[in-house]
Amino acid sequence: MRYLALFKSAPLGLNLLWSNRWPSPTAGPSMSVEFIELAVLLLVSVFSFYVKSEPLFFASTRRLATRRGVPLTFVFLGVFLGCLSVTAFLHEPVPRIHDEFSYLLMGDTLASGRVSNPPPPLPEFFETFHVLVRPTYVSKYFPAQGLFLALGQKLTGHPAVGVWLSSALACAVTCWMLQAWAGPTWGFLGGILMALQLGIYSYWSQTYWGGMVAALGGALVFGAYRLLWLRLNWANAIWLAVGLVILANSRPLEGVLAALPVSVLFLRRTVRERLWRTIAFWRNLVLPAGIVLLVGAAATASYNRAITGSPWKAPYTLHEEQYQESPPFIFMPLRAPITYSSAWLEYNYHYREMRLYTLQRTPAQFLRVVARKLATWWAFYCGVLLTAPLVLPGLLRRGPTRTIQLVALVGLLILAAAYNPASTVLCALIDLLALAQIGILCVVFDDYWERLAIVTLGLLLLDTLFVKVAFPHYSAPAVCLVLFLQVAGLRRMWHWRSQTTAASEGTSRAERRRAARERVQGRLVFPWRGVVFMLPVVCVISLGIRVEARVTGWSEDLHGPDRDSLPMHDWSLRRAELEHWLEQQPEPQLVFVRYSARHRVNFEWVYNHADLPNSHVIWARDLGAYEDSLLLQQLPGRKVWLLNADKSVPQLVQYSDATTASNVLPAESKGATEPDSSDW
Repeated sequence: MRYLALFKSAPLGLNLLWSNRWPSPTAGPSMSVEFIELAVLLLVSVFSFYVKSEPLFFASTRRLATRRGVPLTFVFLGVFLGCLSVTAFLHEPVPRIHDEFSYLLMGDTLASGRVSNPPPPLPEFFETFHVLVRPTYVSKYFPAQGLFLALGQKLTGHPAVGVWLSSALACAVTCWMLQAWAGPTWGFLGGILMALQLGIYSYWSQTYWGGMVAALGGALVFGAYRLLWLRLNWANAIWLAVGLVILANSRPLEGVLAALPVSVLFLRRTVRERLWRTIAFWRNLVLPAGIVLLVGAAATASYNRAITGSPWKAPYTLHEEQYQESPPFIFMPLRAPITYSSAWLEYNYHYREMRLYTLQRTPAQFLRVVARKLATWWAFYCGVLLTAPLVLPGLLRRGPTRTIQLVALVGLLILAAAYNPASTVLCALIDLLALAQIGILCVVFDDYWERLAIVTLGLLLLDTLFVKVAFPHYSAPAVCLVLFLQVAGLRRMWHWRSQTTAASEGTSRAERRRAARERVQGRLVFPWRGVVFMLPVVCVISLGIRVEARVTGWSEDLHGPDRDSLPMHDWSLRRAELEHWLEQQPEPQLVFVRYSARHRVNFEWVYNHADLPNSHVIWARDLGAYEDSLLLQQLPGRKVWLLNADKSVPQLVQYSDATTASNVLPAESKGATEPDSSDW
């Protein structure tokens, strides 16, 4: 793949055409991973039209898919070993996002056998993003992701192993769910596609940010509901309840929205067919599911009470009350002003997030942000490769559907090329064409379960449009439904027949024989089967290109699956390097972190382990000579360092009162700069 680097010398005009679909205003010309994926897809698609017989690997896959338990084991082992291979080629995941540090704190807490930790001495030195320091010292997040991190840390000493286990389980259970919804072969194909696109290398599987745990819960819920629809079975009832408990402890709001449509339909069927009058309904569904749900509710209530003092108040809610002046949804009113202990906390919550909230409450800005959110959602869940199964069935359909699909597709491509985030008109047109595409999907995918999937995804997408800050893992509970629609599109392409051949089968015997010969040759009758054959191969090639792109620094979609995963040159690597060196020192260490006036608030160094007072390395904010002396009295006997975090290469220097200055309010808090594009 190193020879692909030759393309980096392409002319400036071509590089501009190949740059990201939604480029940053400051981005320069560079090689684009998306262009390479598109080129490979087109070349392989043209080649696949000349495939005259079913490839051996596809026939073997079909036989493998029908063997009980084998597909799930294959996907699980493939994803876990793939995660290990990517890590060996690049490096182990290193936390860099605020959320990752918070989840690691939770994993460290649970691995130590505790639910929460005592508040630290002088908490103003240790207050940081997404972490509670009062009444206890703990992450604000729901515990499902932390349980997997704790499992990895307890078993191997590496929380990343827990992330890889969650990814392997999520992909295997998604394969199980798809087999229930689409059949053994197509479900196995969908599991392979998820493994290649998200399971092995994405920010869901190669960071501590989360996503796969909620995907696991959603796949359990939808797979169990589909099997319970066919036959009431106690094992599937247990899996349904386990999935609901996982969603309640990973992404509760999105979990409710994802499970709501299928739950309403199942309840409607229960009432219509009076299933509640049968013994099997209570014995095989209500009793096993009820026991699991009661145990899960009791565990969640105990977790909440240990942290907040109330079984009904989650740590997330308490953190919102203590730190957030702006609500999570843009239609909600503002909260009362809050006094912050740190200028950087104030900047992040009072200025930065407040600005995101107020900007989206204006109609013009809302239209612009909606277009950006839709593009982010599409780039992550579909991208270049998995858009084809959603678009091509509409183009292969006769009548006005084909025309509307073509117009919507061409329009989106033109608007993407001319995209300007400051243009309200362009963003509004993108929004309209995206809504038209959803309508086309409802026409093309007309099966009962396909339309249920579209409605469910529409609810989650609506939630994303009105949330203050949106990321792709917010919709993780329904990623299995996206793959179900993509598999359904591939199945339509597989069974498609040209109009010419379909007409010939109803005429003379000679014409029917000719149609049979053409069917064997794989032309005219089934010309799209080759695309289905080759799509997993293209995804394998794409996976290698994406990993190579991380090494060589090619341009990537900032909102694609690989965002923030395993960077090769980043401040977080320097922090991990310094922390590793400090851990090797014989005496306990204390590091005061100082920021400049132009510090980027996303790059936060002050995060600590669960047992903070007894940690070998402690990171604290530099609050000035007098205030720092108070902390030194609380933590005697430590080697003390000062770190200027905003230098080009941050270095540890010996701490002394003479070099300590008072903390400086960030210039950005005056509203002089725009929020980062990643905030959208």
